Amino acid sequence: TKVSGNGFDLDVSLFERLIQSGFKSAMLNVQHRMRPCIADLIRRQTYPTLEDDPRVSKYPAVKGVASNMLFLDHSVYEDGAGNYEITTKSNSYEASLCVEIVRYLLLQGYRHSQVTILTPYVGQILTISREMKRRMKDVSAYVSDLDQETLLRQEDVNDPDMSTVVQAGDENSIRCASIDNFQGEESDIVVTSLVRSNAQGSIGFLKEEQRVNVLLSRAKHGMYLLGNSKTLRLSQKGKHVWNPLIEIFENAGNIVESFPTVCQLHPNDGISYCTTLQDFRIQRPNGGCCRPCNARLSCGHACPLMCHPTDRSHIVTHKQCTQPCRRIPLKCPHNHPCKRRCNEECGPCLHVLDEEVILPCGHTVTSPTCDSVCDATSRKKL
Repeated sequence: TKVSGNGFDLDVSLFERLIQSGFKSAMLNVQHRMRPCIADLIRRQTYPTLEDDPRVSKYPAVKGVASNMLFLDHSVYEDGAGNYEITTKSNSYEASLCVEIVRYLLLQGYRHSQVTILTPYVGQILTISREMKRRMKDVSAYVSDLDQETLLRQEDVNDPDMSTVVQAGDENSIRCASIDNFQGEESDIVVTSLVRSNAQGSIGFLKEEQRVNVLLSRAKHGMYLLGNSKTLRLSQKGKHVWNPLIEIFENAGNIVESFPTVCQLHPNDGISYCTTLQDFRIQRPNGGCCRPCNARLSCGHACPLMCHPTDRSHIVTHKQCTQPCRRIPLKCPHNHPCKRRCNEECGPCLHVLDEEVILPCGHTVTSPTCDSVCDATSRKKL
């Protein structure tokens, strides 16, 4: 590669080679993808003359988060830090936090297709997909064919956890991609795990400006980076890339150690900072604050959930209501209350009559259910 200095420059594209050879070229100066604060990073690193189309300034703020762009700084070392025999890198701490942030964003009402997890290492893709399977039972990680092929080359195919990534995308899947295989694509919100965190300042792929440029230019509305800023600054080969970028985050007050969340329904309550996975579950159990919802469902019961930004009409919550049913079974002639749960069909009346009933055959039955003796036909069957 050009970075290695061995002379073959295999990381220089054909397009770059043509330009360097004097071929005529033109560059687009107006970007239509990113909100301006994200584009500032690209202007600082690669395209100083880049202009913003007016429409990108009108993007809505990311729901439930105090900022549209953050660097979530931590000091937890990557898996196997210092082991140079590992061919691909992973960081379990970042994987868990990525999944929890994605879960929180989904609770704000975002569709699965609006959120993407990016990482420079395919090993981290596998770690994230395993964590997603463990923590989010109804959500899976969708991985492109290119990333799947890379994973299968580096991982044991017989690994039972490979089932967490080898699957087609559907409406309940979150795209999880490597930076190299997300070029040319975009997403409303991008959560990025930088992975590298060690005492030596070893950052691998992250020292390459082209990869970092791709990493920073995929998000439209919101971008959240998870990484160790100290490791990035220590890198001898990569600090010229990351020092200016980290400075932009610092000047904007966007380097944080806790994820700043805001309740959509009660924004005046202020910011709640989530540092650990438990913080998200305790402080934002359903995506909102800890106030009881108590809204009246169509069945008449109070909503049992804490404040929740989604399902504001309580259609789903009503279908999940487990309180005793208040309805009267349709065919009950005595207006007995239903004996089932609210989210169940009433069906036949199961009220037990405290009396003896004479059947058409002349025999008597003690304590029958209302449905079994409510009319001549049912008595005959009994």
